[in-house]
Amino acid sequence: MIVERDDSGITEITTRRGIYIKAFDIYRDIGGFYDYGPIGLRIKRNIESVWRSLFVDKLGAMEVETSIMLPEPVLKSSGHLDTFTDPLARCLNCGATFRADKLLEKFYEEKKDFASLASIKNMSKEEIEKAILENKIKCEKCGKELKHLEDFNLLFKTSIGPFTADSGFLRPETAQGIFLDFKALSKAYPIKLPAAVAQVGKVFRNEISPRQQLIRLREFSQMETELFFDPESDRFDMNEISIEEVIKKKVEFIDAGEPKGPRSATIGMLFEEKKVPSKQFATLVYLCAEMMDEIGLPKAAWSFREIEKAELPHYSRGNVDIEIQTSYGAVEVAGIADRTNFDLKSHSEGSKNDLSILSYGKKVLPHVVEASIGLDRLMFCLLDTLVVNDRARGWKWLRLNSNVAPYKYAVFPLQHDDELEKRAHEVEHMLKEMKVRSYYSDTGSIGKRYARADEIGVPYCITIDYDTLKDRTVTIRDRDTAEQKRVRIEEI
Repeated sequence: MIVERDDSGITEITTRRGIYIKAFDIYRDIGGFYDYGPIGLRIKRNIESVWRSLFVDKLGAMEVETSIMLPEPVLKSSGHLDTFTDPLARCLNCGATFRADKLLEKFYEEKKDFASLASIKNMSKEEIEKAILENKIKCEKCGKELKHLEDFNLLFKTSIGPFTADSGFLRPETAQGIFLDFKALSKAYPIKLPAAVAQVGKVFRNEISPRQQLIRLREFSQMETELFFDPESDRFDMNEISIEEVIKKKVEFIDAGEPKGPRSATIGMLFEEKKVPSKQFATLVYLCAEMMDEIGLPKAAWSFREIEKAELPHYSRGNVDIEIQTSYGAVEVAGIADRTNFDLKSHSEGSKNDLSILSYGKKVLPHVVEASIGLDRLMFCLLDTLVVNDRARGWKWLRLNSNVAPYKYAVFPLQHDDELEKRAHEVEHMLKEMKVRSYYSDTGSIGKRYARADEIGVPYCITIDYDTLKDRTVTIRDRDTAEQKRVRIEEI
């Protein structure tokens, strides 16, 4: 059987099966917005469930849901009003706009000037503008030269209430709501540091040039965990996690500025080298690595990358990202950040409210380490990485594991027959009673039904045939090997 990775991407499967769909596409193509069909939504929710089992249940975090709307003073204090920008290139001839650093990246990629390509992430807006002018990079729509760059703020702005001047913004990250609520949570619950608060939800960024399907969106979902701790304390109370478990975990790690790619290291080694600045930071690295394993991401496809100082967000003293190799190249899907006490301190000053808490009898303004995972990006990268071009079968399929597959079983009667269909429905009902994800289908030939199940990543197909009526055995087909074996219904 000839099976190979399909580097052409996942578009064919996602389009045909409606896994995700361009939003409001029947009116006009406005980039950066996607809807999820039934299969895509199941996969997305399953990824979210894996995250929740680790970052909420195993870590012992409090899960919250905070407001999508943020008033202007919140984002002034957080720094987003002043610093949440991308360099925008505007064509003075046709009015088209482009993200300037991405135009420059494309230019250097086409010239195979990889040294200049690598330098872009450290460039200021003025340096990017100079490079665009010197290289005579032109508007992709009308062909005229681009001559002016500006900072474009990515916040979506609206107004709060009728006939008022109160400005509001759709949140650019879920983290701010957690910081705003932390003092109230500390009063309502017996918080002792370290303590974690987690949230999954929609965020909004007015991207200049959204592209590459789910990778760069204007509306997307984040899974974020904020781990609050006292930097002067050695306490390590992480619910079901031991520090011994954390430091033994082996990962692939790219050092800042290292052109040779990743090296293998334990988290304990990275902690000793100060690549991981604290035990709390190490814990989030560990949980992120566990999550990549549990959703079935191939180990060779992803690594952690240490972020260079020039790339750091305004709130961070140190970042480690997760990058996945896809048909679009390396894609960042998660970031672990040392936010110090920047956020709680800024909101204390901006609101004139002291956000310190009492922990073990001591007044503390906690420091925070954060794990922020882009749910949509992670889902795309997982699908793109696991699409298989099976020339023997004659169709492409997804090698999803049972944790994230939309269904674990598909149940098929061999052909249209009242007794076979009745027994197949009984098997499907039994699986659902057992809380096992499954679906029933009697449409098309059995071969076509196998192909459709493979395509969306269903690990096993159960076929009810005439022997089933005699001895209560069924055929179970394994998606990965296409091998079949007979088992009794009670043994499924």
